[in-house]
Amino acid sequence: MTDIGILARTAYESGIDPITYAIEHVVQAHIESRDGYREAGMGLPASAVACMIVAGLLDAGRKAPEVTR
Repeated sequence: MTDIGILARTAYESGIDPITYAIEHVVQAHIESRDGYREAGMGLPASAVACMIVAGLLDAGRKAPEVTR
């Protein structure tokens, strides 16, 4: 594997399923982070969380689907 984050690479090499990794360590982590900011009285826009989730998925080795025109 190339061009992925060290945490994702380590997880995959230790046998963690890529979907499980994405759910637990990318999407869920960012949602919980947003909830923490909200509880602290600081707003974090949904668009910012969406960008962080997409960036996390790309770092974990996900790729956008190829679109043919």
